[in-house]
Amino acid sequence: MKNRKITFIRFAISFTIGFFSLNSLFAQLNGFVLDPSGTTDNFMRYEPKGFSVNGTSYVTGYLTLSAYKNLTTGIMANISEPYQKLQLHGGNILLCRTNPSSASPDINPTSRNGAILFSDYVISANNWIHGKWGIEYDDQYSTGGLNFFKPVSSLTSNRLNFNLFIRNDGNVGIGTGDPAARLHIADGDVFIEDINSGIIMKSPDGNCWRGTLNNQGQLEFSLMPDCVATSIPENRSKDEPSFRLIPNPASGFLRISCTTADLASYSNFSLFDSAGNQVKSGRLDQETCTINTGDLAQGTYIINITGSGKTWSEKVIIK
Repeated sequence: MKNRKITFIRFAISFTIGFFSLNSLFAQLNGFVLDPSGTTDNFMRYEPKGFSVNGTSYVTGYLTLSAYKNLTTGIMANISEPYQKLQLHGGNILLCRTNPSSASPDINPTSRNGAILFSDYVISANNWIHGKWGIEYDDQYSTGGLNFFKPVSSLTSNRLNFNLFIRNDGNVGIGTGDPAARLHIADGDVFIEDINSGIIMKSPDGNCWRGTLNNQGQLEFSLMPDCVATSIPENRSKDEPSFRLIPNPASGFLRISCTTADLASYSNFSLFDSAGNQVKSGRLDQETCTINTGDLAQGTYIINITGSGKTWSEKVIIK
């Protein structure tokens, strides 16, 4: 116990000297001293805590930083026992690159509940000390949820909320703090660049359909083998290939999708009409291969994918 007190005293002396050296630079109104008992002034509170795991006793330290003190009333803000390794009341965690100049003290916490702030340089001369992006739990501008926001910075002269927002009930909003659905986008578009991809929806009978856009701007739906494009159906062995034909029925094009493992065993494809005539063929040398079907008549076709003594076949509808 004596050695432990001596260690605390040594730490208190060196910490106090270092603090008051910084104090001359930043002119703090109040300092704190870590005394041998392990307690601190109200501005910082350190508490050793013991716990037991599988019969073995351990001890660790918990640190809390209170927000600030009202110099008129003398009341400290948010003085409480720390429950996490590092607990901040009404403050922020700022992650940034080296500060090129000393930042002036600022009591404005940016976020009522505290935020994690991100930036590159912090330039106090322009009051950009709150970073460029922030993540907070918000209940000031919304009913409650995780808010990805932009504080006042070189990017914006006003705080911008809800760049992405996850409400307490799980609804996600982009541009809104009150999402009316699982995904609610306000004042923006959903852009799908790959015309072979689209929107997947489940019908009342449990089947899944993928909607893709044709050259006339019309949405066409094709039945999917299962509701998760990367899953293996229950009636298929893991050793079988995972080829997918999208869309099927096809109009204008047919895309063959597979995995890297499939390419090791399969290398060629052939498309046959109902009379058994080969109308298309080619090499399967990448995970996605697109076949032009715009010159084919409507009807039922069979596609064979072969390689290494193996053959995989599937029916294709051209419309």
